[in-house]
Amino acid sequence: MIFLSTLLRQSIYDIEGRRLGVLRDISVTLHETFPVVTALVVRSPLGNSQNDLIIPWYQVNSLEEPQIHLVVKQPQIASHTPQSDELLLKRDILDKQIVDTQGFRVVKVNDLKLAQIKKTVRLVGVDISLSGLLRRLGVLAPVETLSRVLPIQLNDRTITWNYVEPIQVVRGGATTGQLVPAFAGASASLGVSGVVPKVQLNVSQSKLADLRPADIADILEQLDVEDAGAMLERLDTETAADTLNEVEPARQYELLSELDPERASDLLEVLPPDDAADILADLPAEEAERLLNLMPANESQPIRDLLRYGEETAGGIMTPEVLSLSQELTAEEALSYLRQHSAHLEMIYYLYVVDSDKHLVGVASLRELVVAEPTTRLQDLMDRDVIKVTTDTDQEEVARVISKYDLLGVPVVDSDNHLVGLVTVDDVIDVLHEEEAEDFSEMAGATVEELEDEEHFSWRAALSRVTWLTVNVAAGFAIAFVLYRLFGQALTLHVSGAQALGLVGALRSPLALNGVLFLLPMLLLSSGSVGSQALGVAGWQLRATGGSDFWRGIFRELRLGTVGGVVSSIVVGCLTWLLFHSPLLAVAIGLGFGFTLFIAAICGLFLPKLFQRLHLRGSLVSAPLLDPIIAFISVCIFLVVALWLIGMFHV
Repeated sequence: MIFLSTLLRQSIYDIEGRRLGVLRDISVTLHETFPVVTALVVRSPLGNSQNDLIIPWYQVNSLEEPQIHLVVKQPQIASHTPQSDELLLKRDILDKQIVDTQGFRVVKVNDLKLAQIKKTVRLVGVDISLSGLLRRLGVLAPVETLSRVLPIQLNDRTITWNYVEPIQVVRGGATTGQLVPAFAGASASLGVSGVVPKVQLNVSQSKLADLRPADIADILEQLDVEDAGAMLERLDTETAADTLNEVEPARQYELLSELDPERASDLLEVLPPDDAADILADLPAEEAERLLNLMPANESQPIRDLLRYGEETAGGIMTPEVLSLSQELTAEEALSYLRQHSAHLEMIYYLYVVDSDKHLVGVASLRELVVAEPTTRLQDLMDRDVIKVTTDTDQEEVARVISKYDLLGVPVVDSDNHLVGLVTVDDVIDVLHEEEAEDFSEMAGATVEELEDEEHFSWRAALSRVTWLTVNVAAGFAIAFVLYRLFGQALTLHVSGAQALGLVGALRSPLALNGVLFLLPMLLLSSGSVGSQALGVAGWQLRATGGSDFWRGIFRELRLGTVGGVVSSIVVGCLTWLLFHSPLLAVAIGLGFGFTLFIAAICGLFLPKLFQRLHLRGSLVSAPLLDPIIAFISVCIFLVVALWLIGMFHV
């Protein structure tokens, strides 16, 4: 197998052994499943890019030999003219983002794998592993040698080219408005022969369009918003609408902002009214109204009606597209009506029966309708005991009703018992996810869904974390104050004996000993709080995604931990000075606290992931085991840092 990184900067020789220069890049054509190499870009010994040679592949002997030789003499070298479907491997693909359409993820290209079959060389795959990066740096061989004696694993991770899709796109010229690969380059010189033209990226006819909307949504969430919006723009309207509906709510507004308003309105128009209303509810009122005004009145009115209801009520999560049948209809007439009017409905397993004033009076199942005599009227077939909810019923109560009675959906009525909508079981699943996240957040003291909805640092999240940390610091200070008042003098009298035994040799004064010992409860409370919050976030992420998106928000969490550490250093330092009246001791204890809480946050984030990688489950990954581990690590770190600082400050 041939890797691009091992070819680059190799010397190129003609058939007589005359050195022509070094390989700078390789050109491939994209019109086949596995791109074919068409030319080599060779930099002349003069080092001037204007004198680069673009040598057609048919004049190259092989890429499998230790040295690359041509089959012609230097004066016989032909000039290759790049075509519209050609790219350069190093410039246009290496280090760029691509979509792994098999793994539904966005990856970075660390190296490229080629294969030569007879006289044809093809691009067969992309290397996304650490090995590929080390190979490019020229240190793969020594690292592989170390891996034989050290527990270092260098697994190959190669994706064959037929499962990848370049997705970094930008607008073309103002005149064409085409979408082209951002890495194609409008005017990058290839040397004497000109430039590689822009290559249009036709996502709507590519492998991406063949994926399920939920899988495309996973990919969009990993891209920059500009790239994601450009990719969404190229999908057909129905696929784009379904994909937008699967994207996380926090990202939906960003994507809509990237689209032309007409296009955004078209996508919302295709969606069921309840899904469109959910998206618009998160938009600024002016933006939502502008998009609604672009829709036909008959399409926008149901969405406007839904937006009037509370977001967490039955009215807010229901769909208004519910079929109601008159109680005067016969079974045969009802079936005929269903054939004509049920194509757009989410569910027709339950048939809701209304009277002449549209009041909900009964329900019948589709099975009962099919097996009934054709002349049987619905009023004789229906069940008058209808399980229903009102528009202002809390969404958690709606979920409880559907779960309790094993329903596929529950009708929603207004205050006058008019049938206005339907809540289906898929809506309830979303509700259960939200309620579960809320309960999890209350127990952890951190909003666990922040990791799903926000990739970047949030001061709101930081304030929430610091609030609970402050409560624990205050409680710890109260304990320290009581202990110091009760036992501070007695401990001071016996410190000389303890120092003689070598127990506290690092502590030069009774004051330092009091500070370290009496503030340990504060440390345990604070580190427990920070660790529990981090465990809650990491545990929810493992529960929701199986750990597949672990690194997506880890740096954001570490920044939150840093903020908590800085705040705690300041607060604890001030409290220590207030209690013991020693500025140097306050600095030492404060810095020790801050660093220890940062380590506690790291432990809370990484221990669950580590245990998961070790294939440990159940009670071994639960807080009752991890909390003592974090507490032990915190005490050890605090004592090491605090004692070192106390010794350095000569407290």
